Formats: sequence, structure tokens, C-alpha cells
Amino acid sequence: MTQVRAGDAIAVYGLLRSGESGFERFGLAGAFAPLGPCLIPGLLYDLGAYPGLVIGEGEVAGELFEVRDAGVMPALDAFEDYWPSDPERSRYQRIQIPLLRPDRRAWVYVWRLDLDEARLIESGDWFRR
Repeated sequence: MTQVRAGDAIAVYGLLRSGESGFERFGLAGAFAPLGPCLIPGLLYDLGAYPGLVIGEGEVAGELFEVRDAGVMPALDAFEDYWPSDPERSRYQRIQIPLLRPDRRAWVYVWRLDLDEARLIESGDWFRR
């Protein structure tokens, strides 16, 4: 299933976190209800102007939200260069995974391309890169 519904949880770790450009640009304060900090399983890479998360061993700091208005998701998918109908063209994939903390599932955008030039963000926190 790739459709996000109102009431689903979404975990963000980069430009969609509160205080970052994407959060303001898409009016996420109205579309999402804050649920607090979260830990996402994986490694975080610096891709220049934005981060990329790869699922795996490690912890990535993020923010967890409940989706109030799922109508915002097509714009977020486009911002994240995720095209559900054309995954080969996508840089990210949006999947639902179990978080490390809190104990629940959430939608997360994960990087799907090579990481040749990317630098690992050791802290796992985009804000502390």
C-alpha cells in the first residue's frame, strides 16, 4: 500500500522537520499534528542541500507526526522526488516501517540511489551535521 491516510504516522528527518524550509513551504503545521521526537532505524547521509536515509543498522533522529490532511502528500512526494507510478524515476521511496522509538509504524522517505559522493552523518541528526 502506498496511500497515506489521515491518522497515519509520518516520520521526517530533514527538510520536512519543523523549523526547516519544507515544513513551512507545505504548511505542515496545519496538515500534520506533532507527536514528538522519534528514532528511525538506519543511516543518514549528507547529499548536499538535503539528507538521505538508508534503512539499516543505526539510529536517525526525526520528528513524528500524525497526518491530519493526506491531501498534502502528492506535493510532498513531488518535493521528495518520489513518483509512486514511476518508481524508476524516483530518488526516494516512501515506505511504512517500524520505528525504533516510539513503538509504532510510520511512513518514511528513504533514499534509493547510489551514495557515491555522500558523507555519512555520524550523529544521525540532520540538525547536528
